[in-house]
Order: sequence, then structure tokens, then C-alpha cells
Amino acid sequence: MRIVIAQMKHETNTFSPVPTPIGRFARGRPLPPEGKDAYEAFKNTGTGMGAFIELAEGIGAEIVTPIAAGAPPSGAVEDAAFEYMSERICDAVAKGCDAILLDLHGAMV
Repeated sequence: MRIVIAQMKHETNTFSPVPTPIGRFARGRPLPPEGKDAYEAFKNTGTGMGAFIELAEGIGAEIVTPIAAGAPPSGAVEDAAFEYMSERICDAVAKGCDAILLDLHGAMV
């Protein structure tokens, strides 16, 4: 069984003048963690993505973590940032999977 596990979180405040490029989702890196980096960042954590990883490991599934992106509240998400994140998730799904577990939060605009 192959399970795609990803995270995309942002609480958009449309009144905020602070833009939200991809870098705000990166936790101090140039880009959000992907692949093994995303897996390692969330394994054994008390988070939604951590719970998904634990569940998938418990059933012996192959785990694919295309991206783990979360930004602090700020203004509208730049189109390029949304496309970057969603493209990684869609590409992983297009390669085939038996389940998709998405750790989502916020009112992304």
C-alpha cells in the first residue's frame, strides 16, 4: 500500500499587508521540507502529519511525503507559492497511491 502524506497550512488575513510567498512556508529554509526531510521533520511529533505517518507505518505502508508546508498568519498566498505546493502533491498522487492523507488548516486565499 502506498500512501501520500502532505501538509499545507496557512491562515490568510486579507487585511494583512504582509505577503505570503513560498519562503514563509519554509520554516527558515529556502523552501518547505519535501520528501525525506518532510518525513523526518514530522515523524514522532504530536501533529496531524506525525499521526498520519505513525498510522501508515503501523500498517506497513510505503510513505510518500511530497511537502510539509505551514506558514504563520499573513496576507494572501502568492499564486506561485500555491502552485508550488499543490504541484508537489499532485505529482506524488499522479505516480499512483492507494490513499492520500492531507494535514490541512486555515482559510487560504
